[in-house]
Amino acid sequence: MDASRRDFLKAGCLGLMSVLLVGAPGCSQSAASSPKASSSSSQSPSATPESAADIDAREETTDRAAFAGSAAVVYFSATGNTASVADKVARATGGELREIVPQEPYAPADLDYNSDCRANAEQSDETARPAIAAPAPDVVAADVIYLGYPIWWGRAPRIVLTWLEGQDLAGKTIVPFCTSGSSGIGGSIPEVEAAAAGATVEDGMRFSSGATQQEVDSWVAGMA
Repeated sequence: MDASRRDFLKAGCLGLMSVLLVGAPGCSQSAASSPKASSSSSQSPSATPESAADIDAREETTDRAAFAGSAAVVYFSATGNTASVADKVARATGGELREIVPQEPYAPADLDYNSDCRANAEQSDETARPAIAAPAPDVVAADVIYLGYPIWWGRAPRIVLTWLEGQDLAGKTIVPFCTSGSSGIGGSIPEVEAAAAGATVEDGMRFSSGATQQEVDSWVAGMA
């Protein structure tokens, strides 16, 4: 083999060794100092800041929990309007919903106020006390009772008086609320007071059938 060929092969071997020596540390350093690997192993996830909406929701849940065990929402609803508002009152207060169910349900014909209907006959009779289906709503453990009903001829339906007169309400607070197209709640309060012996009866509030949760929340908050 001539001298020029030996020199060429020698230079090639030396070049290959240089590549191997330089490349190996590079691979090791890349694996050891990879930003991705470093960040995943040395940094812990940061806590997500609590948003204003989360804080409001937590405080609202706390406020409602304060009513648990001390409030009840009792209602009578013949058409579903009062039931809808009662559900919103329960959401606002944390009180448990309890319905006054008539033993004989009211049919649409019973509520035709332009005729000699059942509702008219009951409201015209001071002694009428329609029967309640068993069991009647129990409020023994409640300190505050939100009492909902529709307004029939400016007054509470007689079945509401049936329920009130059958309860031991001494020392409790009753907060009436009603639904009606136009009549206020004021005309129903004296009868509620008379039937709720020993209880404190608040002035109450009238809602339309389309009352929103915000409207109900504002009312409840205003009584705190």
